[in-house]
Amino acid sequence: MAEEIKLPPEEAPVVPPVEEHKLIDELQKMEYEPLLPVEKKLISWSIIIGVVSLGILVWVSHTFFPGGH
Repeated sequence: MAEEIKLPPEEAPVVPPVEEHKLIDELQKMEYEPLLPVEKKLISWSIIIGVVSLGILVWVSHTFFPGGH
């Protein structure tokens, strides 16, 4: 007879009400900060590298492992 494995229930983080109001106030006080040009370039380069890498992997898959297609 196999023993049943019981996983612990997922726990939601508990934030005391006083701290929650402080957090909300601080978030409302924050000003909007636009992305810097360097950050925009890093994001675009990351997306480009990801798409190119995916294309290379698809090409390698079709070229060297044609049985699964």
